[in-house]
Amino acid sequence: MDGEIRSEREEQFEALCINVDADEAHEQEAIEFFEAQFGEEDFDAAHWLDIALYYSPAVARGIIDMVTPDDRSRSNIAFVIADSLDISYGDDECRQFAETLQFALANGVPVDLDVVLDGCQHALDDLDTWADDEVKEPLLRLREELLRLQEEL
Repeated sequence: MDGEIRSEREEQFEALCINVDADEAHEQEAIEFFEAQFGEEDFDAAHWLDIALYYSPAVARGIIDMVTPDDRSRSNIAFVIADSLDISYGDDECRQFAETLQFALANGVPVDLDVVLDGCQHALDDLDTWADDEVKEPLLRLREELLRLQEEL
């Protein structure tokens, strides 16, 4: 997700979130796994929140109240999304990114929308060399949503 070396527990949580998003597991399983990590060595609730926000909004909704405001403030979800926009720019992905960012902002997770806008622009610049307007459309809609969110802040 972000190039860091992750623990086996983080990888397991990521896999659970992916399975929840694919309707192959119930979000309660991932939520309970998250809860079981409190007090474990090297558990970073902010990083785990980013995993949930990125891979499974349902899991993020289930754990957000367990994450302290201090941990929420350390979220890197804007960077995670921005970094993935060069390979994840389909309609469903961009829609989920917009919903994730709205959810994060509504729940006290700071999101640097400029970072995501930059990622969006870089992806659009890359697509300009080969893609047609239909391929770019989801990113253009995401950019519009980001600009709208910026106006609201």
